[in-house]
Amino acid sequence: MVDVFASPGSAKKNSKCKNKGRNCVIITAWILKMKTFSDDEIIQSVIEGRTQNFEILVERYKRKIVNFINKMIYDYDEAQNIAQDVFLKVYETLKKYKRGNNFSAFIFTIAKNLTLNYIKKSKRTVLFSTFFSKQAGEKHFSYEAQQEEKYLESQDEERLVTALKELKENQRLALILKVYLNFSYNKIADVTGWSIPKIETLISRAKSNLKNKIFLQEKGA
Repeated sequence: MVDVFASPGSAKKNSKCKNKGRNCVIITAWILKMKTFSDDEIIQSVIEGRTQNFEILVERYKRKIVNFINKMIYDYDEAQNIAQDVFLKVYETLKKYKRGNNFSAFIFTIAKNLTLNYIKKSKRTVLFSTFFSKQAGEKHFSYEAQQEEKYLESQDEERLVTALKELKENQRLALILKVYLNFSYNKIADVTGWSIPKIETLISRAKSNLKNKIFLQEKGA
């Protein structure tokens, strides 16, 4: 796979730096200046032909995107691969992005879609179960998540995974984003395009359905 984290045009830039010291200084200074620009300004420069500036967007969002995907699938290597696909997709569709919109929402929406596609194709729903186990040293879970873990940890893992798999996709996504990734409602709205009332409803239904499904499995229904 092409290493998109190297960014389009980076090889050309590195070549110039090796052969012409002054050019290297000029290019480096320009990149440093561009880092102070807004997402929209950088995107416009890429569209106008300065493709090397895409590297700034990659550096700006790479860690956030990889971490987001990793929390969805709990596989860091696969998260990096999917993240590369995300940036390639962003680069390919950059001209469709309307200046003035929220670029963060734009890129996280692509990340969400590609991640859900990966989950659906690989059928690795079992990976979601890791969100319900205690992670030594991790303190980023919210109080709500900790309380939910106490309930879920008492359940048989096989029943839990089955129940998660049976949840509607939008309920499962909302539950993970809010409870286990500790995203704010506004952040979830940015990523999914859902309204806050819809997000609240999905999370409430997801919790209720999850507990009901596990209860029915225990009763042998």
